[in-house]
Amino acid sequence: MKSKKWIEKLPIWITPKRLSVFLTIMYIISLIPLLWIGWYNYPSADDYSIGSNCRLAWINSHNIFKVIGAGIARSIEDWITWMGYFTSNFLMAMPPSSFGERVYVLTVWIMLGMLSFSTLYFLHGIFVKVFKADKYVSRCVIMLMLFITVQCMVGRVEAFYWYSGAVNYIFVHSMSLFFYGLLISIIYDKGKKRIFNLIIASCLGFFTGGGNQMTALNVAIVLVIAAGALAYKKKWKEYKAFALPMGMFFLGFLLNIAAPGNRVRGSSVSGVNPIKAVFVSFYYCLDYCISEWSGWPVALLILVLVPLFWNMARKTKFKFPCPIVIVILGYCLVSAMMTPPVFALGNVEADRLKALTFTMYILVLTLCIGYVTGWVRKKTEKGNEEKKNAGESRFAVNEIWCLFSCLLFFAFASIVTVIPEPHYFTASSAMADLADGSARDYGNALKERMELYQSGEKNVVVEPLPCHPRLLYFSDIKEDPEDWENKALCRFYGMESVMVRKDSQNE
Repeated sequence: MKSKKWIEKLPIWITPKRLSVFLTIMYIISLIPLLWIGWYNYPSADDYSIGSNCRLAWINSHNIFKVIGAGIARSIEDWITWMGYFTSNFLMAMPPSSFGERVYVLTVWIMLGMLSFSTLYFLHGIFVKVFKADKYVSRCVIMLMLFITVQCMVGRVEAFYWYSGAVNYIFVHSMSLFFYGLLISIIYDKGKKRIFNLIIASCLGFFTGGGNQMTALNVAIVLVIAAGALAYKKKWKEYKAFALPMGMFFLGFLLNIAAPGNRVRGSSVSGVNPIKAVFVSFYYCLDYCISEWSGWPVALLILVLVPLFWNMARKTKFKFPCPIVIVILGYCLVSAMMTPPVFALGNVEADRLKALTFTMYILVLTLCIGYVTGWVRKKTEKGNEEKKNAGESRFAVNEIWCLFSCLLFFAFASIVTVIPEPHYFTASSAMADLADGSARDYGNALKERMELYQSGEKNVVVEPLPCHPRLLYFSDIKEDPEDWENKALCRFYGMESVMVRKDSQNE
C-alpha cells in the first residue's frame, strides 16, 4: 500500500515546472566548459584574410561606424568578385579580433547564445502559441534538443570556435529561426507589437535571404510550401501581412543567388549539375544522418521526447493530419541543406557544412517526432478522455517513469562512454583539453605570437604550436611565407613576412 501511495504521489513531486528548471540548469552547466575553454581561443585563416579591412579601420580611427563601413565595403566587393551571400560576407568581415585579439574569446559566447535563444524563441512559438502546449513541458523538449545538438555537434571547432565558419553557418541559421519565430508572433500579436514584429521580420528576412545559401534555400522552400498551403486553404487574405517579410526574404535571396561573384567562384571549382545534386543530397542525408549521426544519444532523445510530446498533445485540438507527408517533408528539408555545396563543390566534406546540417537534422527530427506522436495520440484517445484531460498539465505516472529511466540511462551511458573516449561530447572534450593543459599551452603560445606580431618587427619567425586542442585548433600559418594564410596575417598586422620556424616543426 505504501509503495502504491508513493507511486501515486510522483506526479505531484515531479512536475513539468520542476523538470524544466532541472533540465535548463543541466543545459547551462553543460555549457560552462565550452565557454571556459573559449578563453584560449584565437583567430586563424579567414579571420585574418577577410577581417583585415575592419581591423585596419579600427586601428586607424577607433570609430565603430567606420568599421561597419569597411565591413559593408568588403561585403559589396565579395558579392561582386567572390560569393553572393552578402550578409555572411559582412559578418565574416567583422570578426571580434578586429577590435583586439582577446575580444575573440566572445566567439563561442555569440554562437552558443544565438543558437540557444533562437531555438528557444522559435520552438516556444510553435509549441505554446500554435499548439497551446504547456510552456514547461515545451521547455523540457527544447532543453533536451539543445543539449543533444550542442553536445553531439559534429565539426565543433567550425561550429562554435572558428568565427568565420561559425558566423556564416550557425549564426545565420539562428537568424532564420528568429525569422520563423517572428512570423509566428505576427499571427498572434496585435496592435503596435504586431507592427514592430512585421518591421523586424522584414529586415531579418532580407538578411537571412542574403546569408549562406544552405540556410537561404531551406527557408525559401519552407516559405513556398507555407504560401502554397495558405493558397490551398484560401486563407491568404487572412495572412496577407506575411507578404512583406516573405517578399523581403525573397529579395535578399534573389540578390544572393544572382550575384556576379557566384559565377566567379563557380569557375574555379567543379560541382555537379542541379538534378544530380538533388539526388546526391538525398543519399548524403541518409548516409550522414542515419549512419554517422544517429548514435545512442540521438536514439535516447527520440525515446525521451515521446512521453513529453504525448503530454503536450493533450491540450491541442489539432489532429496532426498526414504524418507520413510531414516526415517526408522533413527528410527533404534536411537533404536540401546539402544541395548547394553539392551543386557548387560536389561534396559536403567541410566540418562547418556538416555542423549546420546536423543542427538542422536534430531540429527537424524533434519536430517530426512531435508531429507523429501527436497524430498517434489523437488517433488512439477517446472523446471523453480528451475532455477529461483538456485542463491537465501534470505528468502521468507512466510518463514520469519513462522520462526518469531515459535520463538515468543517459547518465550511466555517458559515464561509460566518456571514460574511454573523453572527446565524445563537446563538454567532455573541453574538459579533457583543459585538464591535460593543451588548451592553456595552445593559448599561451598564440599569445606570445601576438606580442611578436605587434612588436613592430616586419619579418617575424614564430615557433610551431606545441599542441592542437580538439575544440580550438582549426588552422595555422606555414613554413612558407608565401602561403595565403601567412600573407593574410601579414596584412592584418602590417608585417612584410611571417613564417613558422622550419627546424622546429612538430609533427
